Amino acid sequence: MSRTGARLVAAMCATVVAASGAEAASQPLGGIFDSVGVFAGQGVDHNKREMPKRILQGTLEWESSYFTAIGLGKVFGTLGESIGFLDGRFGGGIRHGYEVVGVQHRGMQSNAELGAAYKLITPDLNLGPLAVNFGFGVGLSYAFGTPTYEDGPRNDPERRYRRQLLALYDLEWRLRSVDNLALVTRLHHRSGVYGFIAPRHVGSNFLAVGMRYGF
Repeated sequence: MSRTGARLVAAMCATVVAASGAEAASQPLGGIFDSVGVFAGQGVDHNKREMPKRILQGTLEWESSYFTAIGLGKVFGTLGESIGFLDGRFGGGIRHGYEVVGVQHRGMQSNAELGAAYKLITPDLNLGPLAVNFGFGVGLSYAFGTPTYEDGPRNDPERRYRRQLLALYDLEWRLRSVDNLALVTRLHHRSGVYGFIAPRHVGSNFLAVGMRYGF
């Protein structure tokens, strides 16, 4: 791990301790954050549109680029009323909040990354003992160092861009009897937003798995 990455992870861990301590001394869900997640990810050689088909077919092309990450989240509340279909399997409204993500890359690139995203989270779908929800987050990501694994623009393939869009696509799985611990499968996406932030065809996609704890 680079010095920058080590400082980043240490600072975020200190924030977790401080936030959880403040929360314990106040009301539930108080403070800046109300959850922490740890993730491990690996790069895949596909664009975002290809991912669902590749996952279903089991034809993912993995690459030797990896990361470990920590995510600190906060849910503000809900945006809507209950969704009453599928025999009442869904309940509650669309939750919204934010997540701050610190990442350390290794393998085909070795740099730290810091991102923040505004998130929307669906109501839980209850499947017997399991509860599943989908979360989508969009924000900004900044690479500390050179993200050498990522693609460069077609007219200058060696150039790299540190600031890009961050998009997080989550499926969160938990036992209905356990409220505060969940398994999370995630697509971690960086891109230039079709030339708005950086040129077209730059960016990267990582599939990750992690555990999220709510406090």
